[in-house]
Amino acid sequence: MDQSLRKIVVGVDATELGERALAYALDLAAGRKPTEVHAIRVIEPMVDPLVGAIPSTGDELDALKELLHAAIQREIAGRGVLEVSAVVAHVAIGAPARAIADLAAQLDADLVVVGTHGRRGFKRALLGSVAEEVVRVSGCPVVVVRPKDHPPEAREPQVEPVCPDCAKVRAETNGAQLWCERHLQHRPRAHVYHYEEASVDSVRPWGFHG
Repeated sequence: MDQSLRKIVVGVDATELGERALAYALDLAAGRKPTEVHAIRVIEPMVDPLVGAIPSTGDELDALKELLHAAIQREIAGRGVLEVSAVVAHVAIGAPARAIADLAAQLDADLVVVGTHGRRGFKRALLGSVAEEVVRVSGCPVVVVRPKDHPPEAREPQVEPVCPDCAKVRAETNGAQLWCERHLQHRPRAHVYHYEEASVDSVRPWGFHG
C-alpha cells in the first residue's frame, strides 16, 4: 500500500454493509501507525412540515461510537493489536454522498471507502447509488466495498459438445488425431512466444515488499 495513505474516510450506515465498509477501512489502516480512520454517518434531513423538526445527531453519534468500539475490538482480537493513529466518529445531516466527499475534502483525505449493495435495474433506480455519487464528486480515490456475488453462469465453463466426426476420428486413431477433416481446416496455427528474463525490480507488482 502507498506509504502516503494517512487519512481514510469511510461512510458507515446502520447496516451490515456499513460495518463491512468500516472493517475494510480498518484493515487498510492496520499496522500503519500514522494512519487515521474517520467514520462518518450521514442523516438525511426529514423535516416535519408541521413541526419543522430536524433529527438530532446526538443519538447517532453515540451509536456510531459503539459501532466503532466493537469493530476495533474485533480487529484487535484477530490481529492482537491495531496500530492506527486514530479512529474518529463524525455525524452529519445532508445528502450522504456530498457529506462524505465534503468531509474528505476538509480532512484532505487520501482515500474514501463506501459500501454498495450492487443492485441493478429497477431496485437501483428506486434506491439510488450513494457509492456511484461518491465516486463522481470525491476529490480522492474511492474504494467501493460490495458483497461477493459472482453470477453462477459466469463461473461455469461453457464447453461445446465434441463434434461426432471428431469423436470418431479420435477413437479410430486412438487420440493421435483430434479433428475431423472439416474442423482440421479451421484450426489456427500455434503461436510461439519468446520470453527474455527481466530484472526482479522491473517486474515487481505494485505494493510488493521483498
